[in-house]
Parts: sequence; structure tokens; C-alpha cells
Amino acid sequence: MTYAETGLVGTIEDLAAQRIEALSQAQLDGIDQFHAGGAEAVERLLPLLELGPTTTVLDVGSGLGGPARQVARATGSRVVGVDITPSYVDTAAALTRAAGLADRVEFRCTDVSDLDRSDFDAAYTIHVQMNVADKHGFFTGIADRLRPGARLAVFEVCRTGDEDPGLPLPWSLDGTDSFLTTPGDLVDAIESSGFETVEWVDESDWIAKWFQELGTRMAAADTTATLPALLEDGPTRMINFAVAVSAGVLSVQRGAFTRR
Repeated sequence: MTYAETGLVGTIEDLAAQRIEALSQAQLDGIDQFHAGGAEAVERLLPLLELGPTTTVLDVGSGLGGPARQVARATGSRVVGVDITPSYVDTAAALTRAAGLADRVEFRCTDVSDLDRSDFDAAYTIHVQMNVADKHGFFTGIADRLRPGARLAVFEVCRTGDEDPGLPLPWSLDGTDSFLTTPGDLVDAIESSGFETVEWVDESDWIAKWFQELGTRMAAADTTATLPALLEDGPTRMINFAVAVSAGVLSVQRGAFTRR
């Protein structure tokens, strides 16, 4: 199982040598954004979602909750995050309480298809569908939770051809839970699930540069509490991801869609 880490709050506090309430935003950005591009990737998605203080947005595959908290801070919207990994949901909730955002951001340990709501104003996924074999079913489940006309934004990893990236990767230790698809096939899956494309942009060049500058950013954050340190074989997984993007084996795509 790839997402098997437990006791993450304690691990973060041990690595940082301080309570999570005392962590700076720069320190948190290096921990709770479980995707390439970090907080800037979320910034690039925000205009696509058309959010405001009266909207409620669904974060599918919410992980440690960094994007959900960032969205709430930036837009004033309410955010509901769903994830199927209990320890990640627990950690996301603890970090949210520490940030004073529990009144606007909540997390549920559930599959999106089991969420009993269909009135969300927007939704987003960030590095999620690589673990999903049935992409049509996955995005149909999201569409069913949105009101007509709602926006979906995605920031997702795709394969560019037949070559496989080196393992392990951030989303898969041994490849058995990795289901990479091409950008074209991913768009087809999303559109066939009830969405119309608004925008589709290849962000691979920017992500390759982001990886090149990662070491400098981690040093500037001045903490040993970093995402790679929290994950099993974390540094190797990040390096393999960076190499695959730089070599053109993987691409990272940003997209916006409207629910029909």
C-alpha cells in the first residue's frame, strides 16, 4: 500500500522540533502540498474555479489538506475535502484546527462516490487520478456531486507515450496502483463524464523548473520537516518524478471544465 504513513502529526512535530501550531506558512507549504508545483500550482487553479465567500468547493483526494486550506484563505469559500486514507484525513483535520480554519474547511474519510451531496459550486483534483483505474467512473462521481454549470479544475500527471517512469513514485511504490494515461485520453474521460472543456494547458516545462529549484526552496524554509521526510523512500520518489518529467516520460496538465 502506497499511502501507509501513520502518526504524521507526531512525525512533523519531531522533525520540526515544535508544535504544528508554531509552524510558519513556508514550513507548512513544504509539508502539506502533496503534489508537484506546491502552493503555486493551487494559485494557478484558483482563477479557473470562480470561487468566493458564498461558494462551497469539493477537494477530491485532499491528502494532508494544504490545498483546501489555501483555497479557503484565498477565496473565503468553504471547502470539503474527501480522501480514502484515514491517517491523511486525521492529519489534515489537525493541521486545519492548528491553522484556525476548522470553521471553513472540513475533511471526510470517504470515496467521492459515497458523498451524500450534489450541490457543490466547484471541485478540483490535484495529482489524484494516477491511482484510479476507472477514470470515467471517478469523474462521473465528481460530476454527480456538482450543480449544473459548476467548475472542475484538475492538475494531473499523465504519461506521454509507452515508456514507464522509474519506480518508486510519489503515488506508487511498486507500480501496482499506478494507472497513468495520456493527456488526450484523460480529457476524453473527463468530457465523457459530464463535463465540457474550458482550458487544457501543459505545465510540464514549469514543473521541470520547479523541481530544479526545489532544493533551494527547502533550504529557505529552514526545517527538516519536509514532505519527502514524511514518506517511505520519499526522496527517491520525488527524484524519480522529477527525472520522468524532465525526460518527457511524464507530463503535468492543468485543466478547467464546466459540468453540463
